[in-house]
Amino acid sequence: MTADRIGLAVRHRMPGRLRFAVATGDLERAAAALAALPTMESVEPRPASGSIVVRHRGPLEDQALVDAGFDLTAPASPDPATPADPIGTAMAGLSRLDRNIKAATGGQLDIWGLAFGGLVAGGVIQLARGRVAGPALALFGQAATLAMARPLRRMFP
Repeated sequence: MTADRIGLAVRHRMPGRLRFAVATGDLERAAAALAALPTMESVEPRPASGSIVVRHRGPLEDQALVDAGFDLTAPASPDPATPADPIGTAMAGLSRLDRNIKAATGGQLDIWGLAFGGLVAGGVIQLARGRVAGPALALFGQAATLAMARPLRRMFP
């Protein structure tokens, strides 16, 4: 890859939509170059993942991207020797959700507070339905567990 060309790795392709992985330093430059292509409808850089999602009209040929100054690489296949990490994937998703909740509430609420409130509300609903011994106590017990775990809340940065 020459210095003036931008490296893109196709991560996902479907009709009218592509997701590219881009080196962090080239993200804005790649987004601007992609937006300049005539078939583009939208270009959405995602700095957190180092990717760009584009929506386009008609076919977007690889040659058009090469002509526009991009070096394309094929999508990476998962390495069968690397085990799946469902816990890491879930933690990353929960961390993103926590950041989104904090952003939406101006920092007044986080995932823990939302979960606590949901469990208490569910317990109240079960009490109102007369289901005290099973569902209500289980929900209140889980809410109490979250409340007692407050000092341990170091899961999400």
